[in-house]
Amino acid sequence: MVGFHSIQLDKGMRRGLLKIMVISYIAHHNTYPYAMLKTMKAHAGMHGHAFAEVTKNDVYNIVSSLERDGFIKSRMRTKGGKMQKIVALTQKGKEIMKGKNRIVSDTIRELTGLAEGAGFNV
Repeated sequence: MVGFHSIQLDKGMRRGLLKIMVISYIAHHNTYPYAMLKTMKAHAGMHGHAFAEVTKNDVYNIVSSLERDGFIKSRMRTKGGKMQKIVALTQKGKEIMKGKNRIVSDTIRELTGLAEGAGFNV
């Protein structure tokens, strides 16, 4: 049997999962995208999963998309002489996060069933 972590995610699924990770991270940390990237890569590397290869462009594109869709807002700050874009959830983003746990658990349950049905060891 093939292990779940060896599954190659298609681009759309990977982007969707990455959006969930980014908005979840922002819900707990008002932060800047590069700090998010470093944390996500460190976590992914420790657990050896597909998101260890997340790039700066991946994170910045998702942050831009979430901001454009009204789920997050940004402000600029200066720290150590450098400008940083700090992101936080909007009210719309907070509303999405209220339902996130149900949506994510339903999705995981469905994906797990599909993976098991296809012979994957999850």
